[in-house]
Amino acid sequence: MNPIEVLIKSTFDTFRPKMLSLTLTSIALSVVFWLILFWFAFEWGIQWANSFLNSMGFDMTVAVGDELFLLTLLKSILLPLTVFGLLWPIVVGTAVFLAGIYVMPPVIRFLESKHVMGIHRHSEIGISTTVFFAIKVFTKFLVFWLISIPLWFIPGVAFILPVFLTAYMLRTLMRFDALSEHATQKEIAIISKQDDFKTWVIAFICALLSFIPPILLIVPVLSALSFGRYYLNALGQLRQSEVVDVQ
Repeated sequence: MNPIEVLIKSTFDTFRPKMLSLTLTSIALSVVFWLILFWFAFEWGIQWANSFLNSMGFDMTVAVGDELFLLTLLKSILLPLTVFGLLWPIVVGTAVFLAGIYVMPPVIRFLESKHVMGIHRHSEIGISTTVFFAIKVFTKFLVFWLISIPLWFIPGVAFILPVFLTAYMLRTLMRFDALSEHATQKEIAIISKQDDFKTWVIAFICALLSFIPPILLIVPVLSALSFGRYYLNALGQLRQSEVVDVQ
């Protein structure tokens, strides 16, 4: 399937009554979690950012006006950037995690009834496996994000790397969740091996949107619709090819 076509169709579907209701529910859950996170973690994030910048050679204890203006200006930019680097992956990660665990199942049922009818369920994967996989991917994402923060001081990296890591998590988690209710483990392995740049296009566009408020609020449902549509179609094609091979 053409990835742009997938995204366009999924965007329209996002605003259908059932999906709009799902979007509003996921927004409510996300906002509650994010408010709790920032309430408890923001001050700690500032303290950690100051410690990190001190270790990088910036004296964050110097009062404003007691050093060169350009140095003060630079530190005023680096401090919020570092806090962002620490807390934003949790915001994005929880949105993707929510999309995989809570949003994807009703999205798959919606797609089954409207767009990808006739694909039978042959899943061997239970809910515990799905949750464990989501936690594993989310943990990897957080670790790689935190390790990469020092690289953000290289011009351009602070934009490219977070988008790439978010796209990686979206693509990995959404593929598994989109197929887990219908495909066998063997089918998931085959589709994963055959994956090409098309799913990266979907992942990068959804990742970019996740950094644009307030558009990021619809990304969980939009990404679930996009990957669900793409991978269920890929599963249907795989099963058709297997039938042809047998004949």
